[in-house]
Amino acid sequence: MPRTARVSAHAAALLGAAAVCVLVSGCASIPGGNAKEADPAQIVDSHDCLAPNLIDWALPRHSRSTPDPEHPYAPKAGRVPEGFSPATAVRCDVTADIGDGQGFSVTAVTFAGDLAPLLAALAEPDDEDSNVACTENLELVPPLWLVDAAGRAINAHYPVDACHKTKPGVRDALAALTVADSTTLQLGQVQPLPTPVSDPITPSSP
Repeated sequence: MPRTARVSAHAAALLGAAAVCVLVSGCASIPGGNAKEADPAQIVDSHDCLAPNLIDWALPRHSRSTPDPEHPYAPKAGRVPEGFSPATAVRCDVTADIGDGQGFSVTAVTFAGDLAPLLAALAEPDDEDSNVACTENLELVPPLWLVDAAGRAINAHYPVDACHKTKPGVRDALAALTVADSTTLQLGQVQPLPTPVSDPITPSSP
C-alpha cells in the first residue's frame, strides 16, 4: 500500500476541533441558520474520491498549486435527479493514519445491495431551522457518490436537521448494505485545481 501524505497543521487543527467538541460537553450554542433546499445533483461521467474540493482540507499545503486534470472538482452535492437509477453507492472515507507517519488516507468504500432504503433516506427533506439552539461542533461528512450501471455518478446531498447536521438515515441505510469493494487511494498524488471563486472549499458539504 502506498504511503499517504504527511498531515498538515491545518488538517490537524480541524480534526482536533472536531474531537474536542465531540468528546467535551458544553460546546457553545448557536442558532441554526437558514439553508436553501438542495437542487438536483449534476450527473457526471464517473465518481472521484480524490476530487480536490472534497478532500482539500486533508491535503498537504505544498500539493495545492499545480492543476491536475485527472482530478477535476466534483459538482456540488445535490438530490438524486429524476431518471437517475444508481446501482451502487461509494463513500469516500478520509482517515488519519496515526501509526503511519501521521498521514491521511482516502478509502473508496463501494456499497451494493437494495438501495431503496438509502434512496428513501436521501430523499428526506432538510429540517426547518425553527430558531433552535445548536452546538458548534464540526461535523466532517464523508462524500457520497451514487453510481449507475454505466458508471455515471452524482455527488449526493445528505439531508440535514435544524442544526445543519446530517440525519442518521443515510448512515443507517449504508450500514445495512454489503461492502462490495474497499480501495485505499494515495493522497500525495493529488494536485488540486485552483479553487473556483463561486464554490469555496469547506471541510464538510452534506
